[in-house]
Amino acid sequence: MSTLQEFLGIRRTIALWEGRADAELGAIHGIGLSDFAALHHLAEATGGRLRRVDLARRLALTPSGVTRLLAPLERRGIVERETDATDARATFAVLTRSGKALVRDASVTVSTIAERTLGSLGERDRHAFAKLAEL
Repeated sequence: MSTLQEFLGIRRTIALWEGRADAELGAIHGIGLSDFAALHHLAEATGGRLRRVDLARRLALTPSGVTRLLAPLERRGIVERETDATDARATFAVLTRSGKALVRDASVTVSTIAERTLGSLGERDRHAFAKLAEL
């Protein structure tokens, strides 16, 4: 198998994992894995808020990608937009009370999905995936 085939195989595997997680999260909580990742980062941040540009970096998205990701969550009242009192150009994404409850509940589901997915891998394979994340 060529390096190109291996690379595309890894990409396909991740897409399949994400698709399964999206379906399960959507059915139970009404969000996808990308939504959960954003909510998780906000929940981990001090005060449940991050500058949108910092959230973009954590999610490996562009600032406009974060805007597109957060828009439906804002409409649902899960996340709010807040301006920075010291920098009019900066805005924060802030978890609402319902957003905090959602991320708390969805964390249990995502932990179960992660354990089921990664639990099926041997230690060597898990280490290899962790190593890829460092690149």
